[in-house]
Amino acid sequence: MHTLFGDELDDDDQEITFPIYNEKQIQDAAFDYYREAGFPYRELPLHICQQELNKLASMPLSDKLLKHNLCYQVADTYHKHRFHAAAFNMKAPAASFESDDLLKRAIELRMQNAKTVPTNLFGELTLVRGTQACSNFRPAFASYLYRTYTHEGATVLDTSTGYGGRLVGYIAAQINGKYIGIDPNKPTHEANLRMARDLGVEDQVELHNLPAEDVQHSVLANRCDFAFTSPPYFKKEIYSTDETQSCMRYGDSAESWRDNFLVPMLRLQYTALRSGCKNIVNIAPVKINGKVYPLDEWTIEAGKAAGFKYNETRRFMLATRFGANQDEEQSFEPVIIFTKL
Repeated sequence: MHTLFGDELDDDDQEITFPIYNEKQIQDAAFDYYREAGFPYRELPLHICQQELNKLASMPLSDKLLKHNLCYQVADTYHKHRFHAAAFNMKAPAASFESDDLLKRAIELRMQNAKTVPTNLFGELTLVRGTQACSNFRPAFASYLYRTYTHEGATVLDTSTGYGGRLVGYIAAQINGKYIGIDPNKPTHEANLRMARDLGVEDQVELHNLPAEDVQHSVLANRCDFAFTSPPYFKKEIYSTDETQSCMRYGDSAESWRDNFLVPMLRLQYTALRSGCKNIVNIAPVKINGKVYPLDEWTIEAGKAAGFKYNETRRFMLATRFGANQDEEQSFEPVIIFTKL
């Protein structure tokens, strides 16, 4: 290649000293694009969702599943309302997107970290000042647990289905049994129904649009071979302001939340399981307004009171933080394991 001055440079040695467009021009154009296009929801077409599930289903059962992001966007495709919910006293990503200053800051962060601005800026929006999304459970991790603790044709119970991460993990695990899910939020319930229908597992999925503490025990008694859930962390995340949400029903009292939601949830799980079956609860201590609530200890106590044998708490080391909104310093995902004797 020849320069203006006649010197020759190999393509590999060439340095672009004066780019055509500087960072400010790119950032300004990106800002205009997002203002016209709207919030960058994660939207995968059905064939991409199917391919992602195929990839996850074909992965061997190993610790790699614990750290993998496969299929995370499959669940997000159906649960757009997740981006309009937020952690306690924080802004939702969709709310921060509406602020010109915060959107510009997200674009600047992307340029600083990656030198490019994509058409999907969601990650950076969660990093701008005062923004924290409600989390979803990693489908690959859920698939690991289903494949480890269940068998072909098993009926599994999830008493807090949330944004579909565990349902996606169930599909990828290819249990070919029954997934029974419970959640009080109507948009969440409808999104999970739509996802099950689109992905061809509607006949394997039974969803109840109720608070777990309102489900009649007779509906689930002795039907399930495995229970696995990640319940709300008290009021750490505000999924909605509906009165059916546990953090709204039981006010600011963590003890009331424990006695009226957490304890009944463990009792329902105990009733639903057959003898000898495992119950796994993903929960950890949580800090809110400077106060630490021992949700893990409460769960163990409530599980024992319900009749479970407490086996252990396993802490799976992770490459990145995820789950039900753990604190920043945590680098593991804790699960409490019970057995119904």
